[in-house]
Amino acid sequence: MPNRERRKYSYTPLAEAVMRVGQKVNFYGVVAEYEQPKPTRGRDLLCTMTVIDMSYNSPGLRVLFFAPEVDMMPRVRDLGDVIRFHRIQMKSHLGAPQATGNPNMGSSFAVLRGCEGGDYVPYHDSSRSGCTVEASDRNIVGLLRTWASSHPIDTLAGTSKYMKQIKDVNVDSYFDVCCKILFVSEQGAENNAVMYVWDGTDASPACLDPSDQSESGDPGQELWSAKQLAVPVDVMRGFPALGTVLPLDPSGMADDDFGPQLPVAGDWVKLRNIGCRVRKGLYEGVLHHGSKIGILSPSAQAVQNCERAYEERLASDALRLPQWCPQPPQSILVTGYDHVKVSALREVLTYPEVTYKFRCMVRVMATWPSDVLDFCVPKDDGAAQPRDHLEQGDFVFAVRLTLEDPTARLHVFLYGEDAVEFFVGCPAANLRHQGHTVGVLKRKVDRLLGVTEHGPRNPPWVTCCLKSYYLDKDHPRETRRYRVFGTRFPG
Repeated sequence: MPNRERRKYSYTPLAEAVMRVGQKVNFYGVVAEYEQPKPTRGRDLLCTMTVIDMSYNSPGLRVLFFAPEVDMMPRVRDLGDVIRFHRIQMKSHLGAPQATGNPNMGSSFAVLRGCEGGDYVPYHDSSRSGCTVEASDRNIVGLLRTWASSHPIDTLAGTSKYMKQIKDVNVDSYFDVCCKILFVSEQGAENNAVMYVWDGTDASPACLDPSDQSESGDPGQELWSAKQLAVPVDVMRGFPALGTVLPLDPSGMADDDFGPQLPVAGDWVKLRNIGCRVRKGLYEGVLHHGSKIGILSPSAQAVQNCERAYEERLASDALRLPQWCPQPPQSILVTGYDHVKVSALREVLTYPEVTYKFRCMVRVMATWPSDVLDFCVPKDDGAAQPRDHLEQGDFVFAVRLTLEDPTARLHVFLYGEDAVEFFVGCPAANLRHQGHTVGVLKRKVDRLLGVTEHGPRNPPWVTCCLKSYYLDKDHPRETRRYRVFGTRFPG
């Protein structure tokens, strides 16, 4: 039996395809947006993407591809890759052109690398018997690769008016963000996967709700736990030094909304239609049923912009400072080490040497004890005696501060002579018998914590010096702690 002659296809430019509503067309395009396949209300999965070419590059053509199995759907590795569709139905949705495909209706696809000079072998296609790429196909792919290499894909596809950076997120609206996934953890009673994302910018500091108090009576412990325990320090060592790492809570989405595969650490993604809330003074992204996750190529302009801006931050002493602190920096605390580079708290937590000294720009979120009357305790040699029988010199300051910057929260201790230096004019004593000293301490602490007569607390940015030390020389890293030193509060 003679071989059947291969079918010849005619490919339609996108500008012409969008005019053929009600018809089936074949076309090539460059993938400008791509969302992971996810279930529909019916039996099929749905994969959506935006494709462009030199005839129709903004806003591009939205393509919806339905299939009963994930292996039957386009799996695009990077934005900028080239895709070929056969027998795609052209439609109109809300006045905009839209294309739909389904293998059960004869639709097929082939996906090729988009890099200029790559081969012409599809890395994924819907044909079980092999995909044919003729000389004419190679000419089209070559033209699209050349064109796309000189035209940033995300610029051609248009920039959403909802696009924000992490530094601009707030609780008043839904938004889109281009970011890098740094960590995906399994936590919570239902083992929900939580993604931690970053774009190199600093989330604005959130005010604290005065009614949001820890049940244990230790406000700092719950504040610290909210930021620290979710991401182990060993994992954090692989994070960039600067920039807020924003957690994304998926509880508002049905399990199937994530699709068959979550992005992994290291992926750049475009998150669409996500919300935000504040918990314990921290911003959290919220994914819901209408949220979408799309991949981004490392060569995408948005990715390159983030990475370039971050490199500039690292190289500049001024840009290393939290983006929300006053410019020029102001501090009610004074140190003698203004020549030392400011370190982010994430750098302090992950520093490879166990003992070291740092200068930081932070906010003081809580003190423990919370009552200044308890800031001084008896020295070890007088601990067994009744407090009222001790001399004033038998007491020592012992206070824990909870510090925050855009990268982390950290417990630090204010102890002994370092605390006497810090609380200028307030010697260690039995504070229950020192009314004037207590009044001075209370005013200082209220200023540090941003306490006002009305409204939530909003702590100011302050500069302080920290030193790390260990409690057990046999386990130095496991017993590392942090103390304030060389810092005064003269006000």
